[in-house]
Amino acid sequence: MAKMRWLLLLVTLPVLGAEIQFDGELHLAGTFKVIVTEVAATSGQATLIVLRTGEVIQVDLRCEGARLESPPIHARRPCDPERDPSLSVELGDTIVAATDLGGGLSTTALVGPREPGVPSLALERWDNVEMEWVPAEEMEPALFRFVLDDRSLDTTCERDSFALPVAIGEEELSLTLVEGAPTSGAFSVEFVVALEPREGALWLQLVTVDGDLLAEVPVEEGTSVVGRRGEEARHARLALLPVALEPAELAIPVCCVGEIRVTTPEGADEVRWWVDGAARSGDLALPLCADAPRSASVVAFVRQGLVWGRAEAAVTFVPRVRLSFVDAATGARPAEPWPCGLEIRIRADEVTGPAPVVMVGKLGPDPRVQELTLAQDATGAFVSAPLRPSDLGACSGDVLWAQFRDPRGCYTAYTILPLR
Repeated sequence: MAKMRWLLLLVTLPVLGAEIQFDGELHLAGTFKVIVTEVAATSGQATLIVLRTGEVIQVDLRCEGARLESPPIHARRPCDPERDPSLSVELGDTIVAATDLGGGLSTTALVGPREPGVPSLALERWDNVEMEWVPAEEMEPALFRFVLDDRSLDTTCERDSFALPVAIGEEELSLTLVEGAPTSGAFSVEFVVALEPREGALWLQLVTVDGDLLAEVPVEEGTSVVGRRGEEARHARLALLPVALEPAELAIPVCCVGEIRVTTPEGADEVRWWVDGAARSGDLALPLCADAPRSASVVAFVRQGLVWGRAEAAVTFVPRVRLSFVDAATGARPAEPWPCGLEIRIRADEVTGPAPVVMVGKLGPDPRVQELTLAQDATGAFVSAPLRPSDLGACSGDVLWAQFRDPRGCYTAYTILPLR
């Protein structure tokens, strides 16, 4: 009968200027009023209908200044405290308000979300020492959680959920935040941050507390985890272990052994080496050797506790130094046997380090050895100052020799020149 009356009200002709309206927006679990203006009556009634369920209630309208208004009406869910008057509604329901005042007036409104209060988004880390959640300023291997307080997301009497957009590096995903208690409006999700060296790169992983992989990206400068709710965002940049290698650049003669060592941190728990993208075994120091000239890229992944760091070094395997005697005037290879009274020079090729120091003398007794430091000429070769074999006491039939010893003690370069 009430529905029939409401339908009759809709087809009556309203008084010009008279109006019925809802006072403000309709919020789930909130209250609202019905207002009638521009009518001569000082009291009356309004009928409210929930279209989805057909629920009907009537409320009195009383004069408040220049208008009539109802008492506060509760838009109630089954789990909300009962108040009188109230309507049982769900999010998105349509409510019709009608009155026979003013010749018959009506209006409709939709039930919107709960008023959010002051929404807040936080990113927190579990502190294993203090055994409590603390604000997360940096990202490291640990247990984290996003916490969102927003009552507008509490839409049912069950534990609601919300998909929070999250970016990890360049990859985007969503984490499902679950309401801690029904109607609380407080949502959270826990996840684990892990680091794993793999395929020559350090990977940042987001993992569920049950161990399921959510996302992973290679670590780059400034890699962060960012959660966003509307205009509010919370992020933490990945904190890596400071790592230093020594030397950062290394030249090793072919077939000689060199090494690169982790100097920071001291006493690392684990080191994983990669050379040109291939895994290599080693501890704090990595031995290196090659049988041909080439360049190599060395990457060290270093762990201390649960935190990893990464550092690179450049290695060049260089040819061994070659020694030769040359004509002091022309720079050409000397004819053999060489006149002992003519000037010659000692030349060193394939020099990659400092100016080489060579020893020169004659074979046999009384070698009269001299030490010479070679200097770089205009062609880039390292040569000695001119010298006469006779200045070393060498004459016809003797053999002059020159020798270079690698400073690492790895090899010796040697050459001879017969004299006449």
